[in-house]
Amino acid sequence: MRLKVYSAPTMMEAMTKVRDELGPDAIIISSEESSKIGGARVTAALESIQEPPVANIPDRPHFEKLDLAELSGGSSADYDKGEVSAVINYHGLTAEIAQQLDTMARSVDAVSLTEAFAAALETVIHFAPLTDKTSRPIMLVGPPGAGKTVSAAKLTADAVLNGRPVSLISTDTAKAGGVQQLDHFAHLMKETVSTAESAQELAAVLRAAKAVQDPRGLTIIDTQGVNPFKVEDLEALIALLRVADIEPVLVMPAGADPNDAADIAKVFKQIGVHRFIATRLDAARRYGSIISAARPGCLALAAISRSPFVAEGLETASPQGFAKLITRLPGQSGMMKSDVIVDRGAPSYD
Repeated sequence: MRLKVYSAPTMMEAMTKVRDELGPDAIIISSEESSKIGGARVTAALESIQEPPVANIPDRPHFEKLDLAELSGGSSADYDKGEVSAVINYHGLTAEIAQQLDTMARSVDAVSLTEAFAAALETVIHFAPLTDKTSRPIMLVGPPGAGKTVSAAKLTADAVLNGRPVSLISTDTAKAGGVQQLDHFAHLMKETVSTAESAQELAAVLRAAKAVQDPRGLTIIDTQGVNPFKVEDLEALIALLRVADIEPVLVMPAGADPNDAADIAKVFKQIGVHRFIATRLDAARRYGSIISAARPGCLALAAISRSPFVAEGLETASPQGFAKLITRLPGQSGMMKSDVIVDRGAPSYD
């Protein structure tokens, strides 16, 4: 069985592509239609290994619309299928996930290793990028030192770049220097930070926040690190979430044990978290924990961070971009740049 992914503005057009290329015997593996993916997407397969006639193939769908030379590191030549196992083994994936990715990556009709993994990741894990349409206040939650404060600053920088009103709030008043670090970043962007030491104070600050009153506004709430396996920490976080219609977004560093990452994601899912930001990718080389946390039943990957510097902002999570990262050989790099903030002093993740 060979898998292919088709994208189109509407579900009808996507199904037409499937029918035209694979014929009436095509098996629909999955389908999705939403504004988040910009239309419709269908994953289909054909039991027969026989390829359809070239004359019946319309315009190449989905991944072929990408810059294949960029995705494959400068070449669109065929790749050795043995490389699939090498990538999976390197990232230390659990047996179940490894088998699923291996099967999908080997089955898809791809012209490069990166494209094969992009298609496999799109099927095996979930992506839900943060967009400019996000209007609910975002509360960044997660373990201590995960990078919540820097992520809050990066989200603020992106909003400032796009001309969105921003309200920054911190409930991390117990940790020495917690508010001061965020205030330092905010000052560089000519923003201010409000503080709240309790759920009641947070409710009052939110009512007065300028961004809450603006349809285009973005309210970002930085929080104290919590132990996901400590009931008291979770209860305190839940009390903060109950004061308003807030979206909690997990911030979780790369490099953890994949099983631990999945457990942490499941705990936060139980208190209303649906997506997460993966941080510290520059300080890790194996990303099995990110894949484990983005599995069905856990959370969706929203964004990634590859630098402690705010000027090198969050990157939108996508199957193509993440596939490029996990198939890159150790030692290669390529950070995103931004001119919003030029602050190279004392980088810190939290």
